[in-house]
Amino acid sequence: MAFRGGLPGVVSTVALAVPLSVSIAEAANRCDVSPGRSSETIVVGNLLLGAEGADRGAVLVVDGRIAAVGEPEDVRSSAPEATVIDCGSLHVSPGFINAHEHPRSSGGFPDSGMRPAYSHRDEWQGNAGAEHYELQWAAAEDPIHQFWIELRHLLAGTTTLAGSGAVPGLLKNASWRDEPAYVYPADTRTFPYGVATETFAGLPCPYEGPSTFDPALGRGFPPAAPYTPHIAEGTNCTAALEGRFYLDYVARNPGRRYALVHGVGLDAASIERLGDLDVTLVWSPRSNLALYGATVDIPAALRADARVAIGTDWSYSGSYNLFEEFRCAEGVDRELWDDSLSARDLWRMATEHAAYALGIERLTGKLEPGLAADVLVFENRADDPYAGLVDSTAADVVATFVDGELISGRSDAFDAAQLPATCGNPIGEHFLCVDYAAYGFEHDELLQANAQAVPLFSNERQASCGAFERPRR
Repeated sequence: MAFRGGLPGVVSTVALAVPLSVSIAEAANRCDVSPGRSSETIVVGNLLLGAEGADRGAVLVVDGRIAAVGEPEDVRSSAPEATVIDCGSLHVSPGFINAHEHPRSSGGFPDSGMRPAYSHRDEWQGNAGAEHYELQWAAAEDPIHQFWIELRHLLAGTTTLAGSGAVPGLLKNASWRDEPAYVYPADTRTFPYGVATETFAGLPCPYEGPSTFDPALGRGFPPAAPYTPHIAEGTNCTAALEGRFYLDYVARNPGRRYALVHGVGLDAASIERLGDLDVTLVWSPRSNLALYGATVDIPAALRADARVAIGTDWSYSGSYNLFEEFRCAEGVDRELWDDSLSARDLWRMATEHAAYALGIERLTGKLEPGLAADVLVFENRADDPYAGLVDSTAADVVATFVDGELISGRSDAFDAAQLPATCGNPIGEHFLCVDYAAYGFEHDELLQANAQAVPLFSNERQASCGAFERPRR
């Protein structure tokens, strides 16, 4: 786990009034850096490995990948010259994978005219008649604004972001464009049935006949590339038909990884098919409720043995980051499903299940040897560390590492003298490790250009989760 820009020279030690049996990091709830002589790095903390609770342990990182996970003493003995980042009592999780975002279209505030009264996405897009209010939004075309959007997610612990619109070198992106900025290929087709209201206009409702339409696919993709389109985005018959036709297509065309984004209009029969067809459901509850006043039945999907991932959608109707999405999801679960989802369930939606949806479960999503060292360190405030994590805010994220490099951190948890010059970019109470020479703008210019954009740490003017909104801690 390296520092972007490299570590400075060996730092002299300072005498502190801390018992020898307690590490400086543990006493101060911070990450203490001990530079080593090799390119290897060890991070020490309470590891979230998927079981109940957290295990005190260490992660050895070599060349951006996890080489070993184990007891701190054992890992340190296996790499005696490694740099050690001892995060003491802090907790260490795989970085979040946001399985559904529109980064290029996620820089503005919700339209004040938005109401949870739409029955299909075609209505708010202005494609289903003048009687439906068309939402106003704008794409972020300038790199300085696109950078800010990704930074908002990075500071909240996201290390991989799925959706079109990518900034190279910040977090990792998954989408369909054949560009170096997209680390992981995925066909994130937005509307595979076009204007579905028109496409299905000749069909009766309900329709019991054979599948008539196949979803459109992105061009230039290998046949086995993951396919993650928007399906059944609404509550009407058109949305239900999308779900049925898409799952019929999946059944006829096995051999690739399939996901389904939104699924609000899936009927019970379609939900029952998800597990058998190995289709991951990607859930965006806040956006669903803000637009349609409803969301998909997640407990039913889990009973059907389907995997469920989670994503923020976009800032115009969704959550500003995954912590805000968890907050909405917990409120929905509490009011509609009698707390059937655990905090660990939500954590899995943003880690291993999101990785599976994008076909990258052998590359990232867990703290396991061989996977990318995509890591978030956070300050836990609960007995259950998974509950502590999903109830956090971006302010609780102490550090985010992408492919083993420190990209962002909380200033009070690190000694600035132990950090390279590239980390000298303050963002509120955090810092950013980046060389702006690669972007064509400076740190101060970034802050000035985004003074009126969606904020990095606040949920000001965020779309409402309706009656399910929980207070922010």
